[in-house]
Amino acid sequence: MYPHRHVRFAAGMIAASFALVVSPLALAGPIDIQGDTGNSTEGLGDFTGTIDYTSTGGDTGTLIIELTNTSDPSNGGFLTAFVFNINSSDDSASATLSSTTDDDFLNLTGDGLEAPPFGTFEAGAGLHGEFLGGGSPNGGIVVGDTETFTFDIVASDADTLESRDFVLGPNEFDFVVRFRGFEDGGSDKVPGVPVNIIPLPAPIALAGIGLPMALILARRLKR
Repeated sequence: MYPHRHVRFAAGMIAASFALVVSPLALAGPIDIQGDTGNSTEGLGDFTGTIDYTSTGGDTGTLIIELTNTSDPSNGGFLTAFVFNINSSDDSASATLSSTTDDDFLNLTGDGLEAPPFGTFEAGAGLHGEFLGGGSPNGGIVVGDTETFTFDIVASDADTLESRDFVLGPNEFDFVVRFRGFEDGGSDKVPGVPVNIIPLPAPIALAGIGLPMALILARRLKR
């Protein structure tokens, strides 16, 4: 009787170790992001959003980004642009804006992808096709409003990319949002960070140790 209990315990350890390995994969669907105001350039703007990537077969995919301007209403401000990287093994990976609920936003290319001090990015959308922007910010997303942006993704590894790959990449920050037109005359650049992602290394390391040990224990107790 007691040995069987130990076997069941070992089996439980195996299942738990397996869960540690596969549980992060459940995050392959949409992820939520938010502004990292502690690392913004001026501490004025803020936002929340959702990133949802789906492979459409072969080397293509669809990326849907939803952003809400959550800046302080007393100071107003418009969300006028955003940029991001693609964490792909394909150096030629690209994202092109195909549709948006705000027609004032255009696909960013060339110099429009520069977001100092955070660097240069691979894709994005902004008023007048610019990130830093000139002209009126009034076509941007006002405080409390939400807009949706759809990008066509092309990459040789498009079938293995996940939503996290458009906010977590090789740099300290791989998603940055631009704000302009605050009541006090200021502007801001705010990096975005995920809010519901479990880091992969620790669970995998634990599972790598726990799974072999559990298997050995199960075999010994069974004998």
